[in-house]
Amino acid sequence: MAAGKVSRGGLQAEGDAAYWLESRPTEGGRQVVVRVRAGRPREDVSPVEVSVRTRVHEYGGAAATVHRDDLFYVEQESQQWYRVPMGRADGAVDPVRLTPRGRAAEPASRYADGRVSASGRWLVCVVEHHLADGDVRHRLAAVAVDGSERVVDLAGGADFVVAPRPSPDGRLLAWVSWDHPSMPWDSSGLWLATVEETETTFAVVDPRLVAGGGGVSVGQPRWCADGSLLYVDDRTGWWLPYRLDPDIPGSLPTPLTDLEAEFHAPDWVLGQATMTELADGSLVCRARSEGRDRLVRLRPPDGPADGPWRAEVVEQPCVSLSGVAAKPGGAGTVYVLGSSATEANGVFELGLEGGPATRRISAGPDPAASTADTSVGQAFAATTPTGPVPGLLFAPTNARVPAGDQPGPPPLVVFCHGGPTGSAEPGFDPIIQFFTSRGLAVAAVDYRGSSGHGRAYRQRLRGLWGEADVEDCVQYALALGRAGLVDGSRMAIRGTSAGGLTALGALVRADCFAGAASWYGVTDLEALAADTHDFESRYVDSLVGPWPAAAATYRDRSPIHHPDRVSGRVLLLQGTDDPVVPADQSERFAAELAAHSVPCRLVLFEGEAHGFRRAENVEAALTAELDFYRGLFAGGSGAGSLDTTG
Repeated sequence: MAAGKVSRGGLQAEGDAAYWLESRPTEGGRQVVVRVRAGRPREDVSPVEVSVRTRVHEYGGAAATVHRDDLFYVEQESQQWYRVPMGRADGAVDPVRLTPRGRAAEPASRYADGRVSASGRWLVCVVEHHLADGDVRHRLAAVAVDGSERVVDLAGGADFVVAPRPSPDGRLLAWVSWDHPSMPWDSSGLWLATVEETETTFAVVDPRLVAGGGGVSVGQPRWCADGSLLYVDDRTGWWLPYRLDPDIPGSLPTPLTDLEAEFHAPDWVLGQATMTELADGSLVCRARSEGRDRLVRLRPPDGPADGPWRAEVVEQPCVSLSGVAAKPGGAGTVYVLGSSATEANGVFELGLEGGPATRRISAGPDPAASTADTSVGQAFAATTPTGPVPGLLFAPTNARVPAGDQPGPPPLVVFCHGGPTGSAEPGFDPIIQFFTSRGLAVAAVDYRGSSGHGRAYRQRLRGLWGEADVEDCVQYALALGRAGLVDGSRMAIRGTSAGGLTALGALVRADCFAGAASWYGVTDLEALAADTHDFESRYVDSLVGPWPAAAATYRDRSPIHHPDRVSGRVLLLQGTDDPVVPADQSERFAAELAAHSVPCRLVLFEGEAHGFRRAENVEAALTAELDFYRGLFAGGSGAGSLDTTG
């Protein structure tokens, strides 16, 4: 499972090929760009031994882009842009560095999210400057593609600028910005500016805000064939697609559909792309509702363009989708990146309008999981005093353990997703299957503040992080126990990153869990506000309260200040190089628990950051977590004896 835990992202189409970024856990987590062309075998097109990854915002994303026969990528070690032609059959071409190496007296610069201008002379992108005094600044820049290492500063004026998208005719540039203390899903703006370009210069003039701002979130700008600008906007309470005619000043577009669904997700990483245009002007989009994703084709109305577009569901195998792309100018082929209920994330080719049958074009899981051993999540909404809490229950499933050998309800592990503005995913997750195949039930909870249920639900965690999320996860577990679906006397909770705060907080605020496992989780909200990276440095203002005015609330909701109230055992899994939640948080919490005689095990992983990428470390962490649950549930009745053979 550790070797097969491959992540994929950055799906795009160019010419007759699909491209994506893919991690290689068995190669130390190295990331490569993969290409599939019609009638040809799958191939890596990024240079051998190079890892393609950007650290902009620390979470990265959009580390590569393709323009005709050239691949542009950010090299992980240097964080610089490179260009390499992909046309040579032997691949014997040295990459060309496009951005200058930093000098000691200059700020360190990280690049990401690039698109080549209409002229083909410039790569317009995001640059993140780390200054000597510790300050961080985000700008848009144009990088010459000829290797001259010319970088032209374009636009700033906001704390964050992302998604620069030059128009196909070369006249305009669109981008998204926002300011502290907002996150992009709270309030962000869509900008347009006129481009002035020559062979040696690139400039933007007359920037104007055209959508968003004032408590509205926007995202995913992309240009359509007719010159209109497509984007998402949540002014109705749902992230819906809009089209703007840039030649009509002050135009107020209406949403293309009135579906109560999310056509966008929180921009934790750069380069989100879940909408694409076909040759007939219709759009193919990911839409989330009722806890799962669907692929929807929106067709323009037959009459005046001010009516809603017709929505048609496109059959495809995925229940979780994170990328959608189409061949430029094509009508018959769409690519999607996602997970089905029984197979981990992959890239699939879909045939529309009589095109080819659906097929997976990325490598399949190796080894493949048996569907007989695969648990499929079932929707379960818990009734709580503050309203329904949605989520998914994955029952223990193992074909080698007959149902009659499990006389009682199974023990439960509650999964708290990260973010906290994240969501429980219905697609195949190898970590969930690792535990369900060994006798554990897993509950993935969309506590208040989770995405995928509209803006109002997403905002219900404002000011309440560390309290409302904990309450919802506790109530969800108790509801499953009352329903007889799990053994309410044998329950544990686990979380990653922000979910670690929720899991550990449940041991402080309730006594229904025997223990909590935290992967690089938050234990000290004060330290998070003071020490975390720039992207999230003001995030906690809205989730807890302004710092330092709300210091008492920060301390009240930080597990590190309540070791005497922890009601169960604790497992802490932490990377030593984590810039988001530094290892010091786990180390200090472990020391506090030891001083109060609370059973705790801390496992540090050298060289790992916020999310483990090396197969051997994933294996070691999961083994430790499984042993932890075996210890918690040993000696119980029913299905308490966990199967460790898988």
